[in-house]
Amino acid sequence: MTFDEVKSAVMNLSLEDQKRFIMEVIPSIWPKACADDSCVAKVRGLVDETVVKRYREEHMGNI
Repeated sequence: MTFDEVKSAVMNLSLEDQKRFIMEVIPSIWPKACADDSCVAKVRGLVDETVVKRYREEHMGNI
């Protein structure tokens, strides 16, 4: 499959399967595929403090 075909397939998954993809597939390719600073910076940007704060408030009752 080409990159665009894989991307399209992932984008067409249900939200549940997209989450499963993130939880199961991404960690298995991460050590090899994301070894440079630009990749690490991009991923860090996805998990910024705003996202973490919102998650904590929703799931931990803002303890």
